[in-house]
Amino acid sequence: MRNIFKNKNLIILIAVLFVFLGITLSSIYSNSPGKESRKKVSFIVYGDDSERWENMRQGAGLVCEENDADLALITTLSENDVKEQEEIISREISNGADALIIAACSSKEIKDYINELRVRIPVIFIGSNSEENNKTEFVSPNDYQIGYDLGKQFVKNESDIVTVAIISENTERDTVTLREKGFRDAIATEGKVGRVLTWSRNDNEKTVNRRVFVQRALVSEACDAIVTFDNLATDALLDALVNLNQHSKVYSVSTSNKAVYNLYDKEIRALAYPDEYSMGYLAAVYALDKKNAGKKYTGEEIDYKIVRKENMYDEDNQTLLFPFVN
Repeated sequence: MRNIFKNKNLIILIAVLFVFLGITLSSIYSNSPGKESRKKVSFIVYGDDSERWENMRQGAGLVCEENDADLALITTLSENDVKEQEEIISREISNGADALIIAACSSKEIKDYINELRVRIPVIFIGSNSEENNKTEFVSPNDYQIGYDLGKQFVKNESDIVTVAIISENTERDTVTLREKGFRDAIATEGKVGRVLTWSRNDNEKTVNRRVFVQRALVSEACDAIVTFDNLATDALLDALVNLNQHSKVYSVSTSNKAVYNLYDKEIRALAYPDEYSMGYLAAVYALDKKNAGKKYTGEEIDYKIVRKENMYDEDNQTLLFPFVN
């Protein structure tokens, strides 16, 4: 009987040793240098419309998938609430994000905030390319040149007595400011333009809906053509024209589905379209391996096209406008 108990105790002891050994080996393996946990990349954008960022998310997502990293797209309730975006940035850092990709609602304020935090993880700004702050990285096309080329297209298409209204919205973002400057420089140097109007919010319109502001401008001043420099202003203009049952010649920088639709048979005469898929792809490459990416992609430029109805079905333009259509 004693032998039986001894054998049972021996078996139990051996089983316990095997379990302990398994746990120990598992712990050693999981913490070994060759076994790294998946990195977490937080893509923080402005506004609550996640579809607006889909092209960038797809590009960044491909890089993360190839590198066993997780990408989280994080939107905000407001398009212009700096405080909200700052709180999200702090939260993501506290929650263990390994890298941040940021579409800043206000380029200068968000960049200053990142510098104040002295963030130790890679931070890549997407769609912001002011050279005033060289402590941060950015991925963006040449926004000044986009605006300039759109201006050249405008001068080429329109007469020298045309009245053009420039919607000056969201100028706290570097991309918009540079595009507007490029456009104004082009129409001043590439040919003659009749009258230039600037549509911006008055003191009573700081908090009103963007479409309402544009509608007020449309009924207040007559013009022959209108220019916008981002998705938000473009979509608001197109909605306002529909609501007022008006038509105009629109020149725009935008990547929204509404803009592409209106390029085909509606208001838009020329559309400057940046390659946002490549912007997301390159941002994720820098976020995950900043040092090597800097060597490999030095001088890499984000492509863009000036697309008209006449050439929107060219192969290159189709690839840019409809990147996920087989």
